[in-house]
Amino acid sequence: MTLFRQLMMTIIAIFSIMLAVVMGINFNTTKGYLVGQLESTTQDSATSLSMSVSDFMAIEDYASVESSINAVFDSGYFSEVRIHIYADDQNITRSNETKIDGVPSWFIQLIDFKVPVARAIISNGWNELGQVYITGSAGYGYNQLWLASRDLLLSFFIIGSITLILGSVALRYLFRPLAELEKQAEAIQQRRFIKMLNVPKTRELKSVVLSMNRMADKLEKEFASEVETAHWLQAKAFKDPVSGLGNRNFFESQMKSHFAERERGTDGLALISLVDLGKLNNERGYESADLFVLSSAEILARKVMTLSSSATLARLSGADFVLLIPNFDHNQLKRAVDEIIIDLMELNNAGISYSSSVANIGAATIDGSVDRPSAMTQADAALREAKRLGENTSKVFDLNIDNTVALTKAQWKEILELAIKNRAFKLKKQPVATLEAPSSLLHEEVFMGLEHYGKEYHAGFFIGLSEQFDLGKQIDQVIIGRVIEYIRVKQPAIPLTVNLSLSSYAKPDFIRWLEKTLSQLSPLLKSKIMFEISEQGILSEEAQAISLAKMLKTQRVVFGIDNVGKQFSAFQYLQTLMPDYVKVDSSYTRMAAGKESESFFMHTLCKMFGSLNIDVIATGVESEKQLTALKRFDVTGTQGFFVGRSQDM
Repeated sequence: MTLFRQLMMTIIAIFSIMLAVVMGINFNTTKGYLVGQLESTTQDSATSLSMSVSDFMAIEDYASVESSINAVFDSGYFSEVRIHIYADDQNITRSNETKIDGVPSWFIQLIDFKVPVARAIISNGWNELGQVYITGSAGYGYNQLWLASRDLLLSFFIIGSITLILGSVALRYLFRPLAELEKQAEAIQQRRFIKMLNVPKTRELKSVVLSMNRMADKLEKEFASEVETAHWLQAKAFKDPVSGLGNRNFFESQMKSHFAERERGTDGLALISLVDLGKLNNERGYESADLFVLSSAEILARKVMTLSSSATLARLSGADFVLLIPNFDHNQLKRAVDEIIIDLMELNNAGISYSSSVANIGAATIDGSVDRPSAMTQADAALREAKRLGENTSKVFDLNIDNTVALTKAQWKEILELAIKNRAFKLKKQPVATLEAPSSLLHEEVFMGLEHYGKEYHAGFFIGLSEQFDLGKQIDQVIIGRVIEYIRVKQPAIPLTVNLSLSSYAKPDFIRWLEKTLSQLSPLLKSKIMFEISEQGILSEEAQAISLAKMLKTQRVVFGIDNVGKQFSAFQYLQTLMPDYVKVDSSYTRMAAGKESESFFMHTLCKMFGSLNIDVIATGVESEKQLTALKRFDVTGTQGFFVGRSQDM
C-alpha cells in the first residue's frame, strides 16, 4: 500500500473518531437539554393548571375543569394531562397516543428517551382538592434528537468530504518529490542515473533528494569508469594503434570463433597488401607511412560498412589488412574487391601513397567445408597471384565445391519466396543452460533452415541473400508466427528465443506489426517468447533498436543482445536499451579459458554488465575446461555444443 493511501486512511480514521466523539457529546448534551426543557415545561404547565382550576374545583364545576385541561393539552407537547379529584376519587383525563413522525424506527429503538411526569397539588385555601399529573410527549424529544443528529452528521460529511478533497490535493502536491524520488530510485536500479533538478524546500525531503542525487552522480561515474576500463582493455588487447582497426589478436580470435561454428554459409576472405610502405617510411618518415596506413584503413572501413554489419576487418601486420565477410558469395566478393582497389588508388592522386602502385588484393570465397588454415592459405595464394599480375591488381579464388554454387541468385530468391509463402522453414532449438546446473535451462534459442530437393540448408547459406532481396522482414514474421503456434500447441516449460534480423526492426512497420501481434497474446504466452538482436545491428540502427526495446518492455517481453563484444564499441548503448541479458561473443569464452591477461577482460565485461543488473550468457562453450573457467566470472548461463546441440522442433 502506498504512503499516500496510508495517510489518507489515517486521516479518515481520525476524522471518523472525531465525528463519533463529537456526535456522542452533542447527542448527550441535546438529549439532556430536551429532557430538562420538557421537565420544566410540564412542571410549569402542571403548576399553572392547578392554580387555574382551583376555583372550579371548589364549586365542583368539572366542565370548566375539563375545558382547562383541554386548553393546556392543546397548547403543549404532552401525551397525557390528568386531574385526580380527592372528593370522589375520580380522574379527569385527556390523553393521546404518542406518534413520532419523520424519525426512523431504528433510531427510536436505539434511543431510550426518559419522558418526564410533572405533579402539582390543587388547593383552595387550606383545603387540598386534588392533584394534577402531566406527562410529556416523547415524540417531540425523538424528533428534535433526530434532527440535531442528522444535521450534525450531514455537516460533518460535507466538511469531511471537502477536507479530504483539499487534503488529497495538498498531499499529492507535497508527495510530488517522493514520487520523483521513487522514479529516480527505479531508474538507478535500471542503471539510468537521472538527477532531480527541483529540490523540495521541506528539510527532510531536501536532504534525501540531495543524497540521492549524490549517489546517482557517484554511480554514474563508477559505471562510466567501468565502461572506459573495458573499452581501454579491449583497445589495448585487440586494437591497432595506427589504423584504429582490430589487430592480429583480434582477427585470430574472431576467426577461431567464426570457424568453430558448425553451420556456416558462403563467406568471403580477402587479404589487402599496401605497396612500398617500407620505402615510404624510409624516405618520407614514419608520419607519412602512418598516414598511408590510416587513410587506407578509413577507405576499407567505409567500404565494409556498406557491405555487411557482421564483417571483420583487421590489420595483420605493417602493410597487410584482412577482411572476413560472412554470407558473401563469389560475385559479391569480386565486385567488392574491384571497388576497394579503385578507392585505394585515390590515395595516389592525393599524394599519400609512395607511387601509383598502391595495393594488391587476394581473396577467396569459402564454405563450411573449408577449415581456417586452408582458407588463409588460399587467400594468401590469391594475393601472391595478384602481385604477380602487376600493380593495383586483384585475384579472387572460388573455393566452393558444394552443390550450392549451382544455385543462382534468381533461384535462391524463388526458393525463399516459396518458403515464405508456404511457411516451410525448418525450425530447430538449442538449449541455453544455467552455469551452475547445466541440466537447468534458461531458454532455448530458435534456429531456422530450409529444405530444397532433399537437401537441408541452414540459415548461413541464405540469410545474406535474404537481406539482399529485402525478404528479412517476411522471414522473421513467418518464424515468429511459427514459434507462437508451437508455444500454443506444445506449451513448453521454458521460453523460446527468436533472433530478429536488422532488416526487420529497421522498418517501423515491422515494429508496429510485432507490437500488435504481442498485444493479442495472453500474459502466459508472452512469458514463453523472447527476442534477440545483434550488437552489430544496434550499432548500425541504434534509433530503431531503441524503439524495439521500448516496445518489448511495454509488452513485458524479455529481450537480449547477441554477439556482444564483437565490435569495438563503448557499450554506452546498454544504458539506453537495458536488455534483460547479453550473450558475449564466443571469442571471449575462449579467452576466459586462456591466459590470465585475456581472462581478465572477460572479468571486466561481466563486472560491467553486472553493475547494470544484466545477466551474462557465454556462447560457444565446447569443452569442460571452458565451462569450469567460466565459473570464476559472474556468468548466468552458457550456450554451445558442450551444453547441448540444436534439435528439431
